[in-house]
Amino acid sequence: MSRKPPIRLLILTLFTLTLILLATPTIAGPPPHAQTPWWDVTPEPENPSSHYDSILYSEIAPRLHEIERNSNRVRVDVIGQSAGGRDLYLVTLSAPEAMGRLGRYQAIRKLMLEDPERAQELIATLGDFKVPVFINGSIHGNEYPGVDAAIRLIETLAYEDTPEVRAILDSVILLVNVVQNPDGRVLGTRANANGFDINRDFITQSQPETRATVRVMTGWNPMVILDLHGFVNPMLIEPCTPPHNPNYEYDLYIRWALAEAEAMEAELLAQTGFLAQIPYRDDPLGWDDWPPTYTPMYGMYHGGYGHTLETPYRDERGVDAHYAAVWGALKFVSTNREGMIYDQIEIFRRGFLGLLQQPIPPELLPAYDQYQELMIQEFPAAYVIPPGPPWQTSTHQPARLVDFLRFNDVRVEQATGPFTLDGTTYPAGTYVVWLTQPKRGLANTILDDGLDLSAIPGLYFYSPPSVWSHPYLWGVYVAEMTDPLPLTTRAIGSATPPQGSVEGNTTTYAYYPTSIAAVQATNRLLATGHALFRAPDTFVDGNHTFAPGALIIPADPALVNALVHEDALDLVALDALPAGAVPLRQQHIAAALDPGGRYLLDRLGFPFDVAGAAELNQGASLAGYDLFLNNTVTLDTLNHRGDTAVLDFLAGSGDYLGLGSPGALLADQAGRLTFTTQLVPGNAIIRVDYNPGDGLAAGFLPAGYAFVDETPIFADLGPGVAVAATVDTGPDFLLSGFWPGWQESDAAGQPILIHNPAGDADTTLVGFDITFRGHPEDSARLLANAIYAALD
Repeated sequence: MSRKPPIRLLILTLFTLTLILLATPTIAGPPPHAQTPWWDVTPEPENPSSHYDSILYSEIAPRLHEIERNSNRVRVDVIGQSAGGRDLYLVTLSAPEAMGRLGRYQAIRKLMLEDPERAQELIATLGDFKVPVFINGSIHGNEYPGVDAAIRLIETLAYEDTPEVRAILDSVILLVNVVQNPDGRVLGTRANANGFDINRDFITQSQPETRATVRVMTGWNPMVILDLHGFVNPMLIEPCTPPHNPNYEYDLYIRWALAEAEAMEAELLAQTGFLAQIPYRDDPLGWDDWPPTYTPMYGMYHGGYGHTLETPYRDERGVDAHYAAVWGALKFVSTNREGMIYDQIEIFRRGFLGLLQQPIPPELLPAYDQYQELMIQEFPAAYVIPPGPPWQTSTHQPARLVDFLRFNDVRVEQATGPFTLDGTTYPAGTYVVWLTQPKRGLANTILDDGLDLSAIPGLYFYSPPSVWSHPYLWGVYVAEMTDPLPLTTRAIGSATPPQGSVEGNTTTYAYYPTSIAAVQATNRLLATGHALFRAPDTFVDGNHTFAPGALIIPADPALVNALVHEDALDLVALDALPAGAVPLRQQHIAAALDPGGRYLLDRLGFPFDVAGAAELNQGASLAGYDLFLNNTVTLDTLNHRGDTAVLDFLAGSGDYLGLGSPGALLADQAGRLTFTTQLVPGNAIIRVDYNPGDGLAAGFLPAGYAFVDETPIFADLGPGVAVAATVDTGPDFLLSGFWPGWQESDAAGQPILIHNPAGDADTTLVGFDITFRGHPEDSARLLANAIYAALD
């Protein structure tokens, strides 16, 4: 029996809830992007399911509007737009009396983070409390049944009045992202209009659909998250097989997630007669929850009991299966919400107080789980992020990382004075991410190095990556504070905006491409007709020695002011334009890139035309292009027309930039460079050494990091091939990830970024993966360096 808190505590708590309520808006979408009402959708050609009469995307908004008009249990918000500009609809559904008090319920959810111990004490006394359950409809656009099941569920709860419906409405605030991938539903594709699998984007958040969902997660901290997919037979209902990510509080999660999965299984059988499989219970390996790229796994960092549901059928039976399984989950929540929410708050309490993680209880631990040692995380006291040089190449990327942390509801503070950590003194204003915070697991999964998993026998990942560290792949220096220092820090809402600088006063200035923002500014200037130059060689000007790859701009005071204060570039005045400086211009680029590559090229500001295998095989010509940029095409993927187009281009004077294994293989097939390769048999973050005397390394520090994913490392280079970067020569070149046998490989010291700068036809090959799902964004600056260097 729970202890009743004293009346003074209740009064104080109600006062706290009022303050939080005043400061906490309910979740609502941005205003509609068009002048017409959101439910007035213009029909367009669509690709519905070929297995049943699935609802069209254009029919969803009018139907939701009708439900909202006729039921006082429903509210519909537009929470954003897809990559293709289509609306995303969030349905909020609960008992009628709850709909006017949504802000109050959100305030109660916020109390879990502000004072989790008090929130636990209040569970038994609040009486009227409802828990949010989040349902995600068809994140893969061609897995149609999830959306139809979500709408059927909304209609049942909006209109019916059975005892089960009343019990659910009295217990739950249902949040339904009705169609998470409108583009894919219209186009009949798994991906969105940008070609991204949104269910692999939750730790990068490059796509607007992902960011809209994250805002719902951070606004509500849903207790249960159900992501509706297809197609696995028997129906698959998570929780997952090992390995489990160590940043989860998995013992608290599995206690309820397994029981809830079995409740879904029972309801599925009762309503449809279909069987289910639960990977955690039924399988040893093969369906893990290791990477936080998936919707339910990301939601677990916000305290959610996350489940992927894979319906077994593509036809109407698939809709029935999803509906039945979700109904089983809602019935389970209505019966068990008090215990479930207590343990959800316990996740936050552990983080808030810095308590140790606990192992899975023996009675819930499958006999085949060999990976318990991976699941207990020892958290540092804090991470320290200096805001700029000399630790950072610029002020842009640390500010971006801090704002990313804040967007994800991770608490970040700034030191009010200088302090010393491990012999290094950091200035006031340095960012400090204390790990004594409710969402320490999410903070750590973003900022941690990751683990070397290479020597663990039998390890298997359903979908890489096994590692994703933002500091190393976003180009941010982060120091780890093992034991807490007596620092005075203050909480912040956002990062200090990036700041530029100017040294000297003249009419010509140099800067380096030290950030994505610097590349974006360069390309914007080129697009608007400004004269820019690139120094292909080292040069000396006054007291400064400039390495190859410096960018040079003749500028008047107004432009200098804009570049420093708006773009936050660091400019150095030159006495004169150096001899040999090469004029820059926008190049005509043909790109055969994966979605991550196209996303990064767009983000950097390079115009390009798509020239992948489909376009080339249909007769697209590369004639007239300056540069062919490729990480998807080899001669094996092309027909005769495609072969001819590519080989004609590569036999001429066009420049070629090849990324990863396909890029290197095509260069070899066309005889552009002489080399041999070994492929990385896995995915990992490795240390690399950049050659500061090579212009491709402009803007990079000599010691850096790169992501490799079954990508090539080069050897046996032919004459004239220059090396811009190598795998680190040390015995610990692997930082983290999964590369079986890396210690025994001869990769240390081998070239991983090579080029042939001689003649008119430049060839550059990048061995590591700089486009993987748009995540290794610091390495993306190599694209800019190689494109600019092609003009030398």
